[in-house]
Amino acid sequence: MYSKKLLAILISSSLLLGCNSSDPEPAEEVVVTPPVVTPDTSAVILTDLDTVYGYASENGGTTGGSGENRVEVTVCTGEQMIAALKDKDPNRPLTIWVNGTITLQNAKDTRIDIKDIKDVSIIGLGSQGEMAGIGFNIVRAENIIIRNLRIHHVRANMNAPGDGISIEGPARNIWIDHNEIYNSLTVDDSSLTLDQVKDYYDGLVDAKGDARYITISFNKFHNSWKTSLVGSSDSDNYERTLTYHHNHWYNVNSRLPLFRFGKGHIYNNFYDGAVESGINSRMGAVIRIEQNHFRNMKNPVMSMYSQQIGYWQLIDNIFENITWEPGAAGSVIADNNQSTGELTVPYNYQQSLIPVHQVKETVLRYAGVGKITTPPSPGLCPAPLLEEAEPEEPIVDPVPIDPTEPPSSVDWFSYSADLDPFTQGAVTLADGSLSQFAKQQSGGADEPNLFTANGDGTVTFDSTASGSDRSRAKLDNIMAADGVYPKYFTLLMGLKGNSEGQRIIETEIAFGDTASSASSRLKVVFRGDGNNSGIQLENASNGSSVTLGKGNEPDAIDMSQYRVYHFTIALSSPTTGNVAVYIDGNNTPLGVLEGVTMRPASNPTDNYLQIGDAGNSSYKAEIDWVLWTDAGAYTPDMLKGLLPSGIGNISGYEN
Repeated sequence: MYSKKLLAILISSSLLLGCNSSDPEPAEEVVVTPPVVTPDTSAVILTDLDTVYGYASENGGTTGGSGENRVEVTVCTGEQMIAALKDKDPNRPLTIWVNGTITLQNAKDTRIDIKDIKDVSIIGLGSQGEMAGIGFNIVRAENIIIRNLRIHHVRANMNAPGDGISIEGPARNIWIDHNEIYNSLTVDDSSLTLDQVKDYYDGLVDAKGDARYITISFNKFHNSWKTSLVGSSDSDNYERTLTYHHNHWYNVNSRLPLFRFGKGHIYNNFYDGAVESGINSRMGAVIRIEQNHFRNMKNPVMSMYSQQIGYWQLIDNIFENITWEPGAAGSVIADNNQSTGELTVPYNYQQSLIPVHQVKETVLRYAGVGKITTPPSPGLCPAPLLEEAEPEEPIVDPVPIDPTEPPSSVDWFSYSADLDPFTQGAVTLADGSLSQFAKQQSGGADEPNLFTANGDGTVTFDSTASGSDRSRAKLDNIMAADGVYPKYFTLLMGLKGNSEGQRIIETEIAFGDTASSASSRLKVVFRGDGNNSGIQLENASNGSSVTLGKGNEPDAIDMSQYRVYHFTIALSSPTTGNVAVYIDGNNTPLGVLEGVTMRPASNPTDNYLQIGDAGNSSYKAEIDWVLWTDAGAYTPDMLKGLLPSGIGNISGYEN
């Protein structure tokens, strides 16, 4: 602003020049530069951390387990938490205070299901609440709050989603607030490849299916390869609505978040370090990206790796020490700081919006655990009882696996799919006696029966109505547990996929042995979902997953058709062996794994065949029959003419 003194001098000088009769000398132009205002980079002092902003404030708001008639429970173990959720009164809100460390061991389960439930808060007391190696699975739930917890090192591929927090729609009004959620970018196993390390853990917070009215705020997200996923695939098309605000993202690789379809609002976050990428808007998603601080990272805003691009609206963000790297043709990056779309959010959040130059210090001060007020702890949880350490299994050289001699006959275990698998007599054992599969349990309750007998010798398995349901049929003691190696196993399945682009079915075989302290399993996911379709062997090859006949490769298989799938397994030890995969009686294998370390079983004595759906995806299959034997690892040519008569369509195995 001009000063009054300077203005007076300028006016008086012009008057004097006007009174002079001679031509005046031109006055020297005076240039006045306004003072530079240094932005305030201090933290904003926040006094209210208990108000829900963002999409979780819509649809009636998110109150969780609060209310005058609420039930409050303090837990020290996962079993106590699972019991509190199972026993919840549907007419009363429930608040669970976490006073210690919840683990796989004290939960006696691989995850905490918040399923078919509403009006629940799970909150850590002080700084003591921790989820070590076990995460939350939120399914068909509404009005759920998770706050003030350290959630970390949740392993993938353990019959659980593998995320710190997994939200599977339909889900409504979820608030994830003031947590610290992390994994590790390294694994203490030098035998693993980089891809295996990346798949060792999964996401920190993921939302899939019809998940809406979600706010994720004041969390610390760090040490993660696959940080936050919104939409599981390019076909997971729902109008998801999520807000991320005041989170601290650091030492991560990508997915900050990866956002498919729907609408997102990302404001006042501090991003510090991302190896590959930041916010990835895909498949038509529109994201309002407002007053965030991005630092020390590559491609903080982009649209890559999908069939369709997504869009963003950029509003007053800071980009500090950023590297921009264009991707493949059709990709878009925000290197010109231009918006590609526009989103107006339906809620009022201005009271929580802080100046962008104060985002860094404010987020560093207030994100994470121990920042909110909770009741005092009633005391430390009792120390867990120490179990005697099991003796380590001696390391021995693998036993050579000799080729199996062709059989003259086979005593098959068989499921002809004339009945649903849980009906007495549905399974014929190798000795001719009858049995049936057993239903699995989830959180202490029987899983639903999603197998339907069609009356024509086939059974339909269908979890498309609710992909979050786990429904599995399990038969124990499917092979000899005598401690003798090598061991052999042959499995054949007559299956028809679906034309809806869904996954088909999961099959898992565990080769446990009472004489060993370790064992293996083979998990096969039959998939029909676009580019990801094929026969997926999860973690079967020294920890890596292998997909055969993949949808985006030259040898892609049409998984929607009826086929006979044939697997042979030969184990040289409890943990190592060979796997071969054949289809339709063709004696040339589709794929072979030789001398690999197999995926470990959950327990050394696990010895079972299991079919169905382990949860969090939609499956649909028509089962014609299932055959298996532990007498040998038999190729298709060895079995011509040896399949039971009248079992169903055995094309490729006739005489």
